Amino acid sequence: MKAWLFSSRDLENIRRGYERLLWGFWDVRSAKSKELREKLEKNWRLFLSFYNNIEPFDIAVIQVARSGEIHAIGVVKRTFYDDQTIVWPLEEKRGRVLYPWRVSFQFMIFSEEPITTFNVDKRDYIDGYGLGRLQAHHLNTILDAISNKFKLRIRGFVGAPP
Repeated sequence: MKAWLFSSRDLENIRRGYERLLWGFWDVRSAKSKELREKLEKNWRLFLSFYNNIEPFDIAVIQVARSGEIHAIGVVKRTFYDDQTIVWPLEEKRGRVLYPWRVSFQFMIFSEEPITTFNVDKRDYIDGYGLGRLQAHHLNTILDAISNKFKLRIRGFVGAPP
């Protein structure tokens, strides 16, 4: 099991992802601005490397990118490419799929209020795509924050067995 950080420009995208048990990442061809397109092209191989390593039962923590506010966590069901299903508000506005690199979830926990804040090390994050790797101790810290915020008891281990 691996842990991932998925980032969004706003809470509405996270809410929509929760409603659909789904997440999506940019396609290089979808970028409207030259600056974003160049960033996506530059990071394309690294994105594919990360994306192709997302597997069923991995954990995804979802945040608002600029603030680092974490609003959701989910267990990955599968990854797939879908160039036909419009899901997110910006896709609805533009009338076409912008985020076809999809991840579906088995289940998710979502909070309108931030659960905690977190910023991953830039070496473990792909700028433009909003995808990063989480180290085991980072995920444990986030799980502790979820436990404390919602008065839950969460048990398990992430990383190497004790």
